Amino acid sequence: MVKPITKISFYLNNKNKRAIYAYNLIRTFISKNYPKVSIDNQRPEVVFVLGGDGLMIKAIKSFNYIHSLFFGLNLGNVGFLTSIRDSKKFLEGINKLLNGNYFVSSRNLIKVEVWRDKKMVFKDDVLNEVAVQNLVGMVKAEVKINDLAFQNIFGTGVLISTPTGSTAYNLSAHGPIVMPNLECLILTELMDHNIPTPSLVVGKNEKISIEIVDFRIKEAFQLKQGLQNINCDVVLISDGSKIYTLRKRDKIIITNNHKKIYFGELEKNYFLSSLKEKFYKK
Repeated sequence: MVKPITKISFYLNNKNKRAIYAYNLIRTFISKNYPKVSIDNQRPEVVFVLGGDGLMIKAIKSFNYIHSLFFGLNLGNVGFLTSIRDSKKFLEGINKLLNGNYFVSSRNLIKVEVWRDKKMVFKDDVLNEVAVQNLVGMVKAEVKINDLAFQNIFGTGVLISTPTGSTAYNLSAHGPIVMPNLECLILTELMDHNIPTPSLVVGKNEKISIEIVDFRIKEAFQLKQGLQNINCDVVLISDGSKIYTLRKRDKIIITNNHKKIYFGELEKNYFLSSLKEKFYKK
């Protein structure tokens, strides 16, 4: 028997009028129909995210990957990470959730570290992807899998995605869509000037390392890191939110993460239904 949900929280953009309207509607509905459910922003059992996939990632990072159930109400364009895509069905879906009629989908995270002169200078937990990119030119990068030299890239960069992130940047880079219940990593080159090679899907326990071999220094951009503004050309971008400037000979290490994220779903084969709705309409 599913344990009744008694503690919830909300995450939304307070400048988004649609999100504010939906929030007020949902709060009124829950207060009226589920008076025992209370707001708990510290350890909620469910986090209602009112927005799209980008806001879902922000919510997960904001709650620091706690073992809450994330329940997305799509107000964005894509909605692969949301639990209800049609705003007309928000209240109906929430009613199912609070009555225990839901499934739990767990998603793997990856861990990224940047090493410079034998010191770790950056780390992050990642749900979607890690991108290494030259913002205005090319970068030479050596990719290793389990310390085996695998690929030399001379292009705009390289992308490491999770199955969850396979429908995000990876899809735009013509990488494969991967079912989210699979445990793996996806390696995709970005605009490589060498002979194009297909994406590679490897097991979750493989270690992928990327060494920045060379790039032309232009310092065309400034990136604020801490209290400093740093000129940069090549950067690491994790989940489209955290950005870190890279130097020649930096090493990026991507490995599996023991942390997991849990999404609430109201129907079996929800991911396949999302794909069908997005790509396979007739």
